Amino acid sequence: MKNASGVLLLWALLFWTGCESQETSIRLTSSERIRIDSLAKQQIDSLIPQLDSLCTLNKDTMVQQALDSIIKLRREEESILRERIKRKQQ
Repeated sequence: MKNASGVLLLWALLFWTGCESQETSIRLTSSERIRIDSLAKQQIDSLIPQLDSLCTLNKDTMVQQALDSIIKLRREEESILRERIKRKQQ
C-alpha cells in the first residue's frame, strides 16, 4: 500500500505541475522515456489488483446508488407527465 501512495503522490504532483503555464526545457532521450514508461507501467500494474478489489467491495453500493438515481429520475418524469395530463383535462 505504501507503494500505491507513492504512485498517487507522483500522479498528483505531475497533474499539479502540468497545470502551470511555465515552459520547461527538459528533453528526454528515447531511452529515458522508455525507462519512465516502464516504471510507470510497473506501478500501475501493481495497483490493478487493489483497484479491482475496491471495485468488488463497492459494487453492491454503486449498483444500489445507480438504481436509486434512475428510480428518482423516472418518478420525477412520471410526476411531470401526470401534471401535464391534469392541466390538459381542466
